Amino acid sequence: MKTTAIAALFAVSSSLVGVASDETALPAATPEAGKQPLVLKIGVNDIYCRKTACSCIEKIARRSYDGTLAMLAKDGIKLEFTYFMEVMDLDKAIKAGELDGVLCKPWTALRFAKESGADFKRVADIRDPDDKATMTGMFVVPTKSSIRKLADLEGKRLVFGQPDSFEKYHSPLRMLAAGHIKPASALYYSSCGENLDALMSGKVDAAVISSYAMTASCAVDFAKPEDFRTIANTEEMPLTSLMVNLKKVPAAKAARLQQALLAISGDKTPADLTGKGFVAPAPWQPEPADPAAVPKEPKSK
Repeated sequence: MKTTAIAALFAVSSSLVGVASDETALPAATPEAGKQPLVLKIGVNDIYCRKTACSCIEKIARRSYDGTLAMLAKDGIKLEFTYFMEVMDLDKAIKAGELDGVLCKPWTALRFAKESGADFKRVADIRDPDDKATMTGMFVVPTKSSIRKLADLEGKRLVFGQPDSFEKYHSPLRMLAAGHIKPASALYYSSCGENLDALMSGKVDAAVISSYAMTASCAVDFAKPEDFRTIANTEEMPLTSLMVNLKKVPAAKAARLQQALLAISGDKTPADLTGKGFVAPAPWQPEPADPAAVPKEPKSK
């Protein structure tokens, strides 16, 4: 990632200081009755979708939404999907106000609330191929490391994600701050693969990765789960959600969409969704890390 892009990410993180942590699940509302046409433009970036996932996990990322879209169409709901291979391209579409909703990691859209003026709410969460709808950030160390618990990270070298990743940046940094744990140094990389590479090469003593990193990221090409040990997990948070912007989509229409999506679950889930379908959004109120408590990166020599 270019330096200017990294700077922009940290600038967005700084602008979130003091922003209230609102509930991200769709508030209760009476669904719009009838089957009159409901057309919504949805931006998609899903790690398990074959149209947006990295080719290195093509054997795992086999999800298609064709069956889901066909089922929704029977209820008069037409979701016009635009697939984004690169999250940064989705970012641009969100900030430009081009979309009525998104299907992605919730933080991808929520972090632009102030900048875009949007009010994204999670209509439904989707289960992964293992039927989990949540993820965490994980603090990992080499299997033979003497580090056993979070407190042992005091004075150690760590690598985190960047501010666009809640599970690899905000949540773990808040955990360290709450425990008054100060690392000796910190690096901030854009992918789980980079973080694990830094750990394997001895550049850091511990790394924060996404809980799906060993099965659904580019790290599967070189990292073996048995070579690492997890010493702590962050809070659980939604992995992939379908969200709508309530500034563009009336609550009754959003509730109608929710009702239709929640019917696509269990044995009524089309096979191409590779899981057990949609579930009601669990409560989640993300609180960004305080920039004042974020460890600084080492100065380049």
